[in-house]
Amino acid sequence: MESLTTPLAFVLVLGVIIFFHEFGHFITAKAFGMRVFIFSFGFGPRLAGFKWGDTDLRLSAIPLGGYVKLEGEPEDHLSENTATLGDGRDFTARPRWQRFVVYLAGPVMNGVLAIAGFTALYMVGYGMDAVLTDPPVIGAVEPGSPAVQAGLQPGDEIVAIDGQPKKTWEDALVAIVVRPDRQLRIRVRRGGEEKEFVVQSTATADQKMGQIGVSPLVRIGQLVPDSPAVKAGLKYDDGILSVNGKPVTSFMDIPTLIASAGKEPLVLKVYRQGQILDVTVTPENGKIGVYNKTIMKKLPFFPAVREAAEATWNLTRQTFQILKGLATASISPKAALAGPLGIAKASGDAARSGFRAMLFLVASLSVSVGILNLFPLPPLDGGHLAILAGEGLRRRDFSVTAKSWILNAGAMVLFLLIGLVLYSDLSKTSWLGKYLP
Repeated sequence: MESLTTPLAFVLVLGVIIFFHEFGHFITAKAFGMRVFIFSFGFGPRLAGFKWGDTDLRLSAIPLGGYVKLEGEPEDHLSENTATLGDGRDFTARPRWQRFVVYLAGPVMNGVLAIAGFTALYMVGYGMDAVLTDPPVIGAVEPGSPAVQAGLQPGDEIVAIDGQPKKTWEDALVAIVVRPDRQLRIRVRRGGEEKEFVVQSTATADQKMGQIGVSPLVRIGQLVPDSPAVKAGLKYDDGILSVNGKPVTSFMDIPTLIASAGKEPLVLKVYRQGQILDVTVTPENGKIGVYNKTIMKKLPFFPAVREAAEATWNLTRQTFQILKGLATASISPKAALAGPLGIAKASGDAARSGFRAMLFLVASLSVSVGILNLFPLPPLDGGHLAILAGEGLRRRDFSVTAKSWILNAGAMVLFLLIGLVLYSDLSKTSWLGKYLP
């Protein structure tokens, strides 16, 4: 069943994202009165459809996104309906700013889809571990890890990585994950004083992700009334660093460590507002009465839209940080790039996890697709936008020959990028990765 779920989920996720992208081009061209010959969901042979004015709205055989065929497009890779009717409704006859808006509408629609997806997710409601939104306080340090060798300690709060401020664990983890086998300058706050450490990250064997051997701080989200934890003085949002000297790397460690101690008092090392305290707790019936800190988001429409817009902006910001790192060779392509294989795996995992996970994946990938299409590489939308901007500065169009050279050069670079992404995907695939350097 799993082998069937993954390709179906991949088709659904990528199909929806690309369809919305193309719909942005289509509806904008229609609004400007341009003649649209075809708006297709999918590629290949036409299966069904109907006419809307000049437009053949069709369903095609290969359901991977779709395409729009405008009259008089600069590059015409389709053979049907290529003639220009000469009534001013063809694409190249329209003002340059209108063509600019049509190209821009695809990436914009990806942003709209992302906000819509996150909005639906927040309105349906979902629960998550609060650790990603908490300040990046180190809860545990793995023995022998790069963090230990550099001198990082449990209770250190990460302030910045390579000079970039980090306010949450999500920001800190992204910065570490995309920098495998790199020297990181990590500034931490320890006991009211800030210190900087140089940490040599390593790479995970399978995904080639950066790691330094630290775990986020596990925090208390709820205390049972009159429980041993309350009697001992534990409070909401306290972080548990260790139990009887044994580090806590996740909340699931706590019940195991408590059970192993029996009825004897436990010494918990607790992080509270920048201070590290020792708290002694005596379990009752193998429990101390604490629950993990979680976040439950279920919002009305307008607050959900506001939160969704913020989530989309954060993803956009993180994506551009990763692209900057790729351009400056400060992060590994293997860690930062995910192509068809990576998307297919993520789609399958999300489908098996449920509707909420699929919503999150569609919204997140839609942001990436929108940004990718803004790259100034023909035949991507960003390449056409760059050509139009250049023509606007020159106050006249480039020649057909010049456009042909630009399109061909852009296509070559794009193919190289696709090759890099595929190589990155294959190197992460367990049965092929061992054959690749």
